[in-house]
This record gives sequence, structure tokens and C-alpha cells, in this order.
Amino acid sequence: MTGSMFRLVAMAVIGLFAQQPTTGLNIAPVYEGWEQNADGSYDLIFGYFNRNWSEWVDVPVGAANTIEPGPPDQGQPTHFLPRRNQFVFRVRVPRDFGNKELVWTLTSNGKTEKAYGTLKPDYVVNATVMAANFG
Repeated sequence: MTGSMFRLVAMAVIGLFAQQPTTGLNIAPVYEGWEQNADGSYDLIFGYFNRNWSEWVDVPVGAANTIEPGPPDQGQPTHFLPRRNQFVFRVRVPRDFGNKELVWTLTSNGKTEKAYGTLKPDYVVNATVMAANFG
């Protein structure tokens, strides 16, 4: 790629980012995966994607920030930093959790999103997964 072509591409990318809204967008909860504990129980691990570049959003535990089944407060965050935040909290489930789902529902800036935690083998988190995500 020539120098002038590179500058044109760089300017186009910068222009795209400059047009992105930095506030007023919603937050998407993310299911990261699961780990098995020594006692046979499991930790389901969640993070989130705050689509805002410069807006910290607060969503208290309740109808707009809940995990089911179980009590609404299961350790999920209520203060959301901008952009992608991985492996933020864990929810312990019993060894007989089986094929059930744990659902984190989050409503922010008028939009509701859900993350579905399961024990599917593809979602196992181990040292390799952590290294791939954090280098």
C-alpha cells in the first residue's frame, strides 16, 4: 500500500470513529463462560459491553438489572465503565445445574439485552482462554 493510499484509509477509519456516538447507547451483558470448582459446583462468568465511549452508566439491581433464576442481586455490577469489560463477576451454581440457563437481563438507555449462562462444553474457561483474552 502506498503512503497516500494508507493516509486515505487512515482518514476514513478516523472519520468513522469520529461519527460514533459517545453517549446514550445501551449496555449488552455478555456470558464469558464457566469454570468448575473443586467442590463440583460451577462459576458462570459474565462481563459486559457498554457501547458508549465516554458515558459511565448506573443501573441498580432490580427490574432493569436482574439475574434469574434466583434472587435479583447475584453480584452483578451496577456501575458500568465504557466499552468492553471482560470477566467482571461470577455466579456460583450447584454441581447438578445440568442443562439449565442463568439469564442476566439488563435494560439501559431504553433497550433490554440478555446474556444466557450455560454449562455447554464450548464455554469452558481455562488458562488458555484467559491468556488469549488478557495476553
